[in-house]
Formats: sequence, structure tokens, C-alpha cells
Amino acid sequence: MKRALPSLLLLLSLAACQSQPKPGDVLYVDDFDQSDSGWNRQSDADAATDYADGEYQIEVATPNLNVWSVAGPQLTDVIIDVTARAAAGPDNNLFGLICRYQDDLNFYFLVISADSYYGIGKYKDGQSTLLNSNVYEYSDKILPGPATHHITAACIGNTLTLAVNGTQLAQTTDIDFKTGKLGLIAGSFGEPDVDVHFENLIATQP
Repeated sequence: MKRALPSLLLLLSLAACQSQPKPGDVLYVDDFDQSDSGWNRQSDADAATDYADGEYQIEVATPNLNVWSVAGPQLTDVIIDVTARAAAGPDNNLFGLICRYQDDLNFYFLVISADSYYGIGKYKDGQSTLLNSNVYEYSDKILPGPATHHITAACIGNTLTLAVNGTQLAQTTDIDFKTGKLGLIAGSFGEPDVDVHFENLIATQP
């Protein structure tokens, strides 16, 4: 029995090494073709979230409201990519990605708008705060109106990075949340009826 112990320890060590994701490994993927893949599906007077023709749709019918949905496993360091577009409603909106979701009161969000603004922020104990700036900032790299955008959120260590269409827009640091689920978010400001569609979500190991 004593001679078998080193072999057992070696096998356990190899198994542990093999279970660690490598850079570029896919951690989660969803093309939203299947309506039972785990994303929220509900509707009320304020908002609606559902699958729609191979996309995931968030509609915000009320001014000054953010709506989100989360899915997938608990993740620590992750790069999240999604294709998104504002299908209807005012250009003064926001939409993008969530990482390190703890609960509905605590998570990071990395977003753009259809009028070419962007920001990185967090909800902590239900209070929303921008992290990269005091206000949402403008970039001509974000095409206005109903254009389709490739949004990338990298949450690695204490660093949060937002990119759109391959161009980095913002980077900041924060120490509050270390791990959590990923998600999608859309929101309105002064005008209602924001309608955002997402497709081809993929999360990879940095």
C-alpha cells in the first residue's frame, strides 16, 4: 500500500493540472438559438427579456431603468465577447456586458450606447457607480444608431477593460468582486422603449 501512494498522488496532481483552463479555452458559449439555455424570460410593464429569432432581447419600457440577465458558471478571470445592437428606441441608452455578478445588488458592468458613449461601472449594495470616469465618455469608435457592435469585456485580476469593434475604450481597476457569473445589460435614461438584441456570446480564458 505504501508503494501505491506516490502513484496516486501523481495521478491526482496530473488531474488537477489538466482541469485548469488554458489561455484561449472556451469557458461558456451561447448563440441564443435554444430558448432553454438558462437566460431569464419574463415580461412586465417595465421591461421584457426573452429569446427572439436566434438573439437575446432586452426591452426597457420605463425611463431611467437598467435591466439585466445572467447565466453560466462562476468565473474569475474571463474575456467576454458579444455582438449587440440597439434595434429600436432612443439612441440615448446603454447596453453591454456584466462580469463577476454576485447578486442583483453587486456586479460590474461594461457598456456602450447608441449615441456613442461608454463606461465601466459597478453596482455595489445596489448603488450604481462609474469607475473609469465621473461621466459616460464619448468615442467616435462607437457607431451611432442601430449599428451592430462587437463588445469585449475583459475582467482579469483587479483590471476591467472595455473594447468595441477591436478598439479599447476604457480600462480601470477595482478590488470589490473577484468571481461571479456573466450577464447582459440594457438600460434607458430619460426616454423609454429601449430595445437591444444580443447574439454570439462567448467567454474565454485570458
